Amino acid sequence: MSKKYTLSNITKLLEKIFNAGFIDEKGILAIQLEDLEKIPDISSTDISIIIDLKRAIKSKKLIAFLSCKEEKKEGKINE
Repeated sequence: MSKKYTLSNITKLLEKIFNAGFIDEKGILAIQLEDLEKIPDISSTDISIIIDLKRAIKSKKLIAFLSCKEEKKEGKINE
């Protein structure tokens, strides 16, 4: 993940997508461009977070994503 977000940015977005009906990993991975209309007050930053969130879910690096840190190969964080 090259972009840095705060946990606050991520949790606010998660609340928006949960309220729009995307409540699990499968639902989040299925979000398409048309689905963004269902998410109220979505910003360009939110869209970037969704893209990176989907990548984190696919690569099984959700905790590293949520910690807002990048993971090194040894499993340690790179701040």
